[in-house]
Amino acid sequence: MDRVNRISQHVVVGALSANATAAAASSPVVTKLKSKIAALAKERTALKAALLKKGDTKIQDLTVEMAINGARSMKALLTETSDLDANTGITYRGKPLFDCNKDLPKAPGGEVGLPEGAFWLLLTGEVPSVEDVRAMTEEFHARSTVPAEVYKTLDALPKTMHPMTQLASAMLSLQQFSKFQKKYDEGMKKGEYWEVALEDCLDLVARMPVVAAYIYQRTFKNGGMPKYDSKLDWAGNYAAMLDVNDSEGFKEATRLYLMLHADHEGGNVSAHTTQLVGSALSDPYYSWAAGLCGLAGPLHGLANQEC
Repeated sequence: MDRVNRISQHVVVGALSANATAAAASSPVVTKLKSKIAALAKERTALKAALLKKGDTKIQDLTVEMAINGARSMKALLTETSDLDANTGITYRGKPLFDCNKDLPKAPGGEVGLPEGAFWLLLTGEVPSVEDVRAMTEEFHARSTVPAEVYKTLDALPKTMHPMTQLASAMLSLQQFSKFQKKYDEGMKKGEYWEVALEDCLDLVARMPVVAAYIYQRTFKNGGMPKYDSKLDWAGNYAAMLDVNDSEGFKEATRLYLMLHADHEGGNVSAHTTQLVGSALSDPYYSWAAGLCGLAGPLHGLANQEC
């Protein structure tokens, strides 16, 4: 009976609860972001209802080869944020990467679309204004503080441990600060899940560059805390914290690399793993850590290291 009562705490009638769009203690830019996502959620609910009316429609024939070769060529996922086509390449919300780079706001004097802009585009389907991107950068700076416990966890690991292992460990160490887990334990309604998960994701994106730079410093250099510069954009600051060189060219290359890798449709190992773990209502820290472990495989992200 206790289990039934616990589950019933999370049940709510309708697609979104009354509080789902209430941005308690949110900054103006996050409030704006949430309102746009809430509007998309309503459209998505309507689309799902329309598609279910055609629920008996056949998509394709399945073969034994598809089943034993890891679902190769099996149409089984619906991904809205990006698409990977063998002929046309990657698109973000239907926009080719070339156009994304051209249309997204740039750093002062730069020629590369900022990853903060790609983040906004992927979440809302809209190219953000310069003001929105600037506000998003400030939001990430405001959320970037990494708790001391995480540094203690990393310092307990051998410096010879692979950086991806250190990064996944750091993400799991951050999990204790998950807002989603806390609110879930308090009995939040189902319609509020996305909003609180977004809060975790914003925190995670803000903290990730600091953690990654710290791991880089302790693994490949002499250790020490990265020098954070809140006057720079998200990717520019990350490039500066790596302390490889202080050139604007390196910052631009980092911006471009991270903008181009902001999303890669839903079927690759890391993205699919992250979604799969998240489908169990594991919070974003658990899900992201799982995705990182998939990314660490030599047939996936680790291939970059072997090039």
